[in-house]
Amino acid sequence: MKRVWAGIGAVVVLAGVPIAASLPRAHHPPAAVSVDAGPPTRDPASPDGQPVATPTGSPTASPTASPTASPTASPTASPTASPTAALPSSSISSLPSTPTADQDQSVTIALTGDVLIHDTVWQAAHRAAQRSHERTAFDFRPMLAPIRSIISGADLAICHLETPMAERGGPYSSYPVFGVPEEIAPALAWTGYDACSTASNHSVDQGYDGVVRTLDVLDQAGLAHTGTYRSPVEAGTPEILDVNGIRVGWLSYTFGTNGIPVEKPWSVNLIDPDRILRDARAARKQGAEAVLVALHWGDEYSHDPSAYQLDVARRLTQSPDITLVYGHHAHVTQPSRRVNGTWVVYGLGNLIADQHDVAPGTMDGRIVTVTLTRTPAGVAVTDLDSTPTRIDVLPGGDFRVRPAS
Repeated sequence: MKRVWAGIGAVVVLAGVPIAASLPRAHHPPAAVSVDAGPPTRDPASPDGQPVATPTGSPTASPTASPTASPTASPTASPTASPTAALPSSSISSLPSTPTADQDQSVTIALTGDVLIHDTVWQAAHRAAQRSHERTAFDFRPMLAPIRSIISGADLAICHLETPMAERGGPYSSYPVFGVPEEIAPALAWTGYDACSTASNHSVDQGYDGVVRTLDVLDQAGLAHTGTYRSPVEAGTPEILDVNGIRVGWLSYTFGTNGIPVEKPWSVNLIDPDRILRDARAARKQGAEAVLVALHWGDEYSHDPSAYQLDVARRLTQSPDITLVYGHHAHVTQPSRRVNGTWVVYGLGNLIADQHDVAPGTMDGRIVTVTLTRTPAGVAVTDLDSTPTRIDVLPGGDFRVRPAS
């Protein structure tokens, strides 16, 4: 049974929402990225597992022109499910358990890209809360409702929370140093997510206090997490999720923190292939039957994996301890390929963000649903399905994330 969020919960009702000065909604300046000259592409996983040709070219090519797509797509219906439904027990647990011996047992895992809460996104959530008269300052549920059935239908659903939480009640901040409303966490749980990775280039935008605050809020929402930590003990403990009896190890790392010093080095996982291989082996020794590795990596706004991504993927997939590698940070979709026989989902795009005026493809994402099956040889990926998503900007400045097919 999936975890379902029972409501927004007790939060301070604000008389007003601090509005930051208007800033460009780029994640990084476009001049620092590489972008395809052609139109944005969604490259779903190859159903027969055949590799796609390796891209070539410099990862620092000149920036692309602004997108031409209209930001006023037609609206999607508001959610109709009650926000106060009873909270059932979850099949997702971080507690140790003994794996069952059932062969051919399968579970599904839904993976999605960046949750990047720009000022325009939280302002839309504030308007939604005012319209619904909820006892909260922000209601992110309407913008996520169209994907709820897909997310809640998986046995395990994992998001990537890129932006740290501000203090309750604000002040809030957008690009380039984020501090976002904590109400995004219970909304993600309501959508059907069970867990969120947190290692990103924005992990320490609010300092170590922001790391702690973010993880505390995720705990309150019932969301498992990995990638950032509150203590050395937490950092040294592999996150292993019991998904209907299959024990799934889950690791998360980022390429860096935008030059912001990490006050406590153990509080944020940085990409180091040798360290990742050690962590995967440790998770296996702790009983993980499969290990998923989430990487915040790549060149922003480029649909092609960078040379760095290709090299890291090659090194990680040489290990039998790693079952799947998947990534985010590019803010556009990137392909899925088998590397050394192991699936690598290079880029999931944006789940929710507002970068419509930054580069083509930034309002697109993917829900990749992975099927893990226990076979005589162990737990393996037996299917990988991709559902494209689209972030619509509605009249009035509201947002909806919907399946694009």
